Amino acid sequence: MQSLYDFMEDECPWYYFDSSYKILLGVCLFLFGVFGVLINGWLFATFIHSHLLIFKSHILVLNLCSASLGRNLLGFPFSGASAIAKRWLFGTACCQLFGFLNQFFGVFQMIAILALVLERYIQAKFYRHETLLYLRVYWILTGACWIISLVFAIPPLFGYGVYSCDATGTICSLQWPSLYSGPKQIGFCLPYVVICGVVPVVAIFYYMGKALRLEQIFYRNEVQREQKRLTRSTHALTVTTLAFWIPSAVLTGWQWVSLLIYGYRPHVPPVLALIAPIASEAATSIPVLCYLVSDERLRAALLGRMRKNYSLLPPKTALRYNRA
Repeated sequence: MQSLYDFMEDECPWYYFDSSYKILLGVCLFLFGVFGVLINGWLFATFIHSHLLIFKSHILVLNLCSASLGRNLLGFPFSGASAIAKRWLFGTACCQLFGFLNQFFGVFQMIAILALVLERYIQAKFYRHETLLYLRVYWILTGACWIISLVFAIPPLFGYGVYSCDATGTICSLQWPSLYSGPKQIGFCLPYVVICGVVPVVAIFYYMGKALRLEQIFYRNEVQREQKRLTRSTHALTVTTLAFWIPSAVLTGWQWVSLLIYGYRPHVPPVLALIAPIASEAATSIPVLCYLVSDERLRAALLGRMRKNYSLLPPKTALRYNRA
């Protein structure tokens, strides 16, 4: 395994990052991390106890919630503390473990969102056969999230890519190829960008459009209207989460494209280096917030879990859910 300090000169071109920015980064990571743990824990507890979450589609919602909660619990205690201390505090071995888990949950979130969008399309296309879709689709989609995440998180532990410090020099993450990278590192990063970045984003927007069109044609009764609200919530969280990931994509492009064009990596603007990890941490709370705003059944379950009743809903709606 590679040492954190083996790549300081080349893989950490922001080694002289202003210390005051590191403190601000650590504080923000703690704030968004604690908020993410609370809100995703709230959703997770609601799924376990609420009788309202009966759609099979909720399996994939819980799958995404698990990825967000895992990233929260992993992230801010280590990355926030290291940023405040202005250096990585937990040693080389822990750096590799942190980088692996950070990569795993990052890929997991992307594939879990793709699975949600794809399921919404399949549900609309075969809306009369939900029972058949359960064994053939839902568990396959859930298992695919785990398998793909492992496939793209394990190779850097064996030299196919590198886990080392990030742009601030305080957090361990996947590093992008340098001029001195071997074919194994470049051979890993190129498929990673395509399979875990380009392809999912294109597929997400393609199946979002197809699902919306099919729902407008077929969905008419009350149960189908609830499915339509779940689709609307899924699409809202997808677009918002992807928007929060844009700074990380720009940061990656800054590292790689500049290297290919100019032959060296220029220093990243401090604002970009700060916003990218903060926005990624904040993105873990987006799904719960979108469901609270857009999906009546999930909102009823969440508020009912908090209040032990459904008094915050309109009377007719509360009566319908209490009988569910």
